Amino acid sequence: MKSAILLCLLLLTSLFGCQSTSKEATVQSDQQEAAVNMYVDSCWNEHKMIAIRELMSNDFTRNLNGIPVASGPKELEAYIKSFIRAFPSLKIKVDAMIQKDRQVVTTWSFEGTNTGEFAEYLPTGKKAKVSGVTLFQFNNEGKILREDTYYNELYLLQQLGYTLEPPNLE
Repeated sequence: MKSAILLCLLLLTSLFGCQSTSKEATVQSDQQEAAVNMYVDSCWNEHKMIAIRELMSNDFTRNLNGIPVASGPKELEAYIKSFIRAFPSLKIKVDAMIQKDRQVVTTWSFEGTNTGEFAEYLPTGKKAKVSGVTLFQFNNEGKILREDTYYNELYLLQQLGYTLEPPNLE
């Protein structure tokens, strides 16, 4: 009889233990998704850079199409501000989000009018619309450690009126 009670207690403990792990994973998932939404809304859409200090780890890295463009929160802030200068009306919409462990993958769409200098390009006054994918990695403290963003930059430049010249083969 004692062994049956002990077995039931052990079974209940393991059952509820699994549920609490599931709840912890759900809370972590919700926090990571909220962090991504706050990053997009506050920093990119509302131009409030204060959220960067709260959301990013000190050793944060942002890569764009496989090329490092920002190391650390200060460089990220400068990068975002340069994009906002080029497209002051920009809006980024998160279309879909998938979360697993300490990673969040988003698909997004960007829309804005180029009224400021973009990289070395003069403003064109033209509207642009592109879509892309971003992979976010979080550290153990729940801060964003890495952002890998991919989109068709040539398509963006073509919408602004730039063309790709074929190489001179002579």
